[in-house]
Amino acid sequence: MRFPNPATPRPATRALLTCLAACLLARAAPAQGLPRARPADVGLSGAALERIAAALQSYVDSGRLPGLLAVVARHGKLAYVTAVGPMDAAQHRAMSPDAVFRIFSMTKPITSAAVMQLYEQGKLRLDDPVSTYIPAFAGVKVYAGGSAASPDLRAPERPVTIADLLTHTAGLTYGAFAETPVDTIYRRANLYNPRWTNAELADTLARLPLVFSPGSRWNYSYAIDVLGRVVEVVSGTTLDRYLDRAFFRPLGMRMTAFHATPAMDGHIMPAYSRGPDGKLHAMAPLLWTEYTPDGRLLSGGGGLLSTVGDYLRFAQMLLNGGELEGHRVLKRETVALMMRNHLPAGLTPITIAPDWPPGRSGFGYGGAVRVDSGTDVAGSPGTFRWAGYGTTFFWIDPRTDLIAMVWTQYLPVTEMWSLDARFQRLVYAAVSGK
Repeated sequence: MRFPNPATPRPATRALLTCLAACLLARAAPAQGLPRARPADVGLSGAALERIAAALQSYVDSGRLPGLLAVVARHGKLAYVTAVGPMDAAQHRAMSPDAVFRIFSMTKPITSAAVMQLYEQGKLRLDDPVSTYIPAFAGVKVYAGGSAASPDLRAPERPVTIADLLTHTAGLTYGAFAETPVDTIYRRANLYNPRWTNAELADTLARLPLVFSPGSRWNYSYAIDVLGRVVEVVSGTTLDRYLDRAFFRPLGMRMTAFHATPAMDGHIMPAYSRGPDGKLHAMAPLLWTEYTPDGRLLSGGGGLLSTVGDYLRFAQMLLNGGELEGHRVLKRETVALMMRNHLPAGLTPITIAPDWPPGRSGFGYGGAVRVDSGTDVAGSPGTFRWAGYGTTFFWIDPRTDLIAMVWTQYLPVTEMWSLDARFQRLVYAAVSGK
């Protein structure tokens, strides 16, 4: 399916739109994003980077995705940005560099960074039982057999710790990626209620059985949502206020929040899904309850709105070892701990889908960490990455001093994991020097 012009540009105008998008983002650099540089000045091939726009445009032309926005930064400079396709097909609005996205699980690295900040301040320990901060976790049980309606439960071999939550080895689940009896129990619990508080969600999760005893396996889960509640208990304030004070304001992330702000008006991209007719349709309403003042749940695992420019600043802070433009929010050694694999060999590689994440990965504190150096998948060992349910991807490669992101708003991401791998190959094909 093709969207009408100007949302879908003709091939002859794509280079012009790419240039325009770059200029717009450069103009916004003092408030968002990073300083600009020519690709050649940071060891990237401009000609190779330009192949990215054509590849992304193919997703739009085929009707597989709405508009996309991609950026590549190296050595602390934004070297490439391209915007293709429609941000809002109904309004015939082309993708904009200042579009606001639902970043879903890309919230997780930010919440994990908050936990690490409290850790380095001595306000919690990574081996602390979660029950120290959320008493309901003292009574957690592990599934040992039976059905979802009548499960057999036993005591865990040890308590769930903060580190277990950071690495998704706590035994929690999501109820969405597997068909075990525990996943069925999760689905029947109707856990995602935007009018709950973080405390209510955490206490409810503690009453559900674990899939396994803590530390024995890796399983993607609500773990970081529980950590959002831990941040609130330890800091004595709500998660939104803590993140704003600790990260968003110091890092100049002015368009990142749990609830839509007046500054976001007119910038929020609709979320698209595929209808029964096989075509893309905008989901209604534009602002779901969780993004309005009626939403009480501040999901540390998936609740933030943000822009590419804002998230680029957060990612650059991590790549810099905890500092950006003179504002230090984490110690260098804390960031190194966060971006290091913490899974034993028996629990790697992790996978959410057969082709994602690209390369063999373990898990750090809040994101996947590549542990192999194979030649079949482009990239470097030590790369830290994650993604969001609305099809937003990012990675940070310390070895090549590079950050790359490709974002759209298509649900579910489970149909689009291959976009990240394809984008990764195109980006690394452009790395031409140090």
